[in-house]
Amino acid sequence: MKLSIITLTCNKIEYTKKYIQSLYTYTKDFELILVDNGSTDGTAEYLKQLQKKQNNIKVIFNSENLGFAKGNNQGIEIAQGEYIGFLNNDILLYPNWFEECEKVFKNKKAAFVAPRHINPHYHLTNEKDYIKFFHKNFNYTKSFEKSFDECVFSCVITTRNVIDNIGKFDENYKQAFFEDNDFKYRAINSGYDVYVANTVCFFHFGSVTSKTLNQEFENNRKLYYEKHLFAEYLSISGAEKYQLQRMVKQFQIFPLKQLYEIHLLAVKIKNRLQKGLKK
Repeated sequence: MKLSIITLTCNKIEYTKKYIQSLYTYTKDFELILVDNGSTDGTAEYLKQLQKKQNNIKVIFNSENLGFAKGNNQGIEIAQGEYIGFLNNDILLYPNWFEECEKVFKNKKAAFVAPRHINPHYHLTNEKDYIKFFHKNFNYTKSFEKSFDECVFSCVITTRNVIDNIGKFDENYKQAFFEDNDFKYRAINSGYDVYVANTVCFFHFGSVTSKTLNQEFENNRKLYYEKHLFAEYLSISGAEKYQLQRMVKQFQIFPLKQLYEIHLLAVKIKNRLQKGLKK
């Protein structure tokens, strides 16, 4: 089996059905691992019927929502593919999306590769015209490029070898958000690169499931910045940002780490002074 695709579900059956149809239309030679995080809207019954019809489907049923990190790790445990994909259930795919992403892995330093991300926030695009929209509006001179931000985990491919080297998702992140950036940072720290493929896209309805959950967003953000001290400074976009991320090891070596700790102390003192002046 070349490709194992892991998809989490938690209700929103109407989106899952569209995704499944798109997946089987535009993907070859794969197994699909569906991890249901306690759906109550008929999704579990739908997945059971789907499993009976398709011999390449495995389903894991959780009695409660164990979150993005834990659910994907469950899928990794039973995945058999050389490549492993993490795909949301609220996306639609593009012809040859995997084949184009696979080409990027000829670069042995590639850890994660994602197609270009199209969503309803783009002007005049929707689920019916996203492929035409991509053809018309997205023209790149390079077939792929390094990009931390554009390598999004709504639809991303990695390899078994990468996971063996850097580990799985950090399950200290609860529900959703920041666990994907954490994974990318760990890859970069281990000498890998992350990419976006410019020749293919996927359409993402966006936060269909996560916006309904108790995300523990602030706790996840705190954990992320504690693990990756300079992450909050890497808010600029493009190649410059990527190079800063590539240098993260140097950032944590004297004297920069100490300077960063002094900065944090200064910010804390400033905030306390401002609170005191307001009183």
